[in-house]
Amino acid sequence: MEYHNVTTLFLLFLVTIILFSIAPHPTTAADPNQHKTGIKGATLIPTACRYAVKKGFCNAMLEADPNSKDADLPGLGLIALRQAASNASDIAEYFKNLLNDSSLDPEVQDGASECLEMYLDAAEQLDDSAAALMSKGYKDVNAWVDVAITDSKSCDVALVGHESVLGGKSQVFRWLCENALAVNKVLVDEKN
Repeated sequence: MEYHNVTTLFLLFLVTIILFSIAPHPTTAADPNQHKTGIKGATLIPTACRYAVKKGFCNAMLEADPNSKDADLPGLGLIALRQAASNASDIAEYFKNLLNDSSLDPEVQDGASECLEMYLDAAEQLDDSAAALMSKGYKDVNAWVDVAITDSKSCDVALVGHESVLGGKSQVFRWLCENALAVNKVLVDEKN
């Protein structure tokens, strides 16, 4: 019963995120350097998300964080990385709890065990990315976020045939990572 409640809550969260991602969002001036003039927070979010594949999702996720209100561009990058890292930790916790289910098929248990390790690693990679961002190591940010995405994809492979166990979690995680990569690309543009 508890698994069903978690799945229901996750699906509700996923539907909400998808609705936010397709809803139109206001945009700011097309000046790519507008964040250099001291513009912060909500006004800067569309610029921070301009390279995002899912711009609406990126905007919604950054706007949802109360710290985004006064954040500059590097601050928005940290928010995006923290959201992805927090999501990775939540997914790792989900797999940890799943492994306590003795009725779980042995093949699913093996996949869940692998996924637990992969998402723990992904969370660590994203924490390293945050440290790299603070020291303006933008190439390192890209490399470590890419490793986190690869960890997520490896989890998908470990659960082939049992995709329902993931319930869309890996896709949302990768969207959060893509948000972080999008903000990082804007920071790289600023540097050049």
